[in-house]
Amino acid sequence: MTALSRIAGPVALLALTLCACSSAGAGGTEPELGSVPTPGHLDPAQITTPLDAYLPTPEENYALKKARVLLVNACMRRLGYGQNPQPLGRFTGKAYLEHNEFLVVPLAQAEQYGYKQPPEPKSTGSATDSQYSKNTTETQASLLTGKVATFGGHKVPEGGCEGEALRTVTAGAETAQEVKLPDGSAAGARKGGFSEGYAEMVVSSARGKAMAKTRDDSRFAAAAERWSDCMKKQGYDYDSPSGAWNDKAWSDAARAGEKELAVAVADMGCKKKANYLGVGIAVETVYEKQVIEESAEVLKDAKDKTARWIENANKAIEAR
Repeated sequence: MTALSRIAGPVALLALTLCACSSAGAGGTEPELGSVPTPGHLDPAQITTPLDAYLPTPEENYALKKARVLLVNACMRRLGYGQNPQPLGRFTGKAYLEHNEFLVVPLAQAEQYGYKQPPEPKSTGSATDSQYSKNTTETQASLLTGKVATFGGHKVPEGGCEGEALRTVTAGAETAQEVKLPDGSAAGARKGGFSEGYAEMVVSSARGKAMAKTRDDSRFAAAAERWSDCMKKQGYDYDSPSGAWNDKAWSDAARAGEKELAVAVADMGCKKKANYLGVGIAVETVYEKQVIEESAEVLKDAKDKTARWIENANKAIEAR
C-alpha cells in the first residue's frame, strides 16, 4: 500500500486555506525570520524549504515505482496471468510533494490557463494508468491483493503480488501498520505497512503543522494584506489569495475563461509586488525548523526507511 493517496487531500486543503488571518502576533513573540528572499519567480517547483531534505528525489521515487511495477508484473506472469500488466509511465522529473501552499504559478501559465493546471502529456502515464484500472478484471484484482490462495495450480503469495512486491522493496525497514504523524494525527496501512510515498506523507503532515503557524504569523498576514490592496487597485476585491483562487465564478469550470485569466494574471503580479512568496518562504522556513526539532525522530525514521527502500528497489531493478 502506498501513501500517495493520503498526501493530496490534506496538502491541497491547507494550501487553499492559507489566508490573511493572524493571531500569533498579538498572543506571543514570533520567531525572528532572518533574511527574507525576493524570488525572481513564481514557480512552485523552484521553492525549497527545510523539510525538503527529508524527501526522496524524483529520480529515487521513480526507482521505487519502477521496482514495484516490475516486481508485480513478474509475480503475475509467474502465476500465469500476463494480461493487462501494470504500466510504467515515463520519468517526468516532478516531485510527489510539490510546494503548492502559496498558490503561485508562473506568469506565463496564469496567462494561458488561469488557475487551472496545464494538461499533462499523454506520455506521462496518467492516461495509461486510467486505462489499466479500467481493464483490471476481478480475477486480476484478486491475484494482486491475495483474495485467492491459488491460481492455475500456483500458490498466490500472501497479500497477492502487490504484497510480495511491498515486502521485497521494504525488506529490512518495514513500517508499523499505524504511524503517528508530526501533526499529532495517525495514519494506518494494511498488514504490509507503507511504502512508496511514505516520506511524503510524513513530511506533508509536518509541513501542514508549519503552514498552520505560517497562516497565523503577522508578517505573512501583512504580505497578504499588501496583496489584497494591490488587487483592489486593479478592481478585484479579495481578502486573501485563496479567495481569488477558489472564486465560485470559475472554480468549477473545466477551462479558464477571460475573467479568470485576467484575475490570475493580476494575482501573480500583485504577489510579486507584495513579495508574498518571499515572505511566505521566510516564515514557513522558521516554523518548519521548529517542527523538525519537535518531530526529529519520526522524520529521520521516514528518511532512513525510504533510503533503504531505494537500495532494495535498485537491486530489484538490476536483477531484471
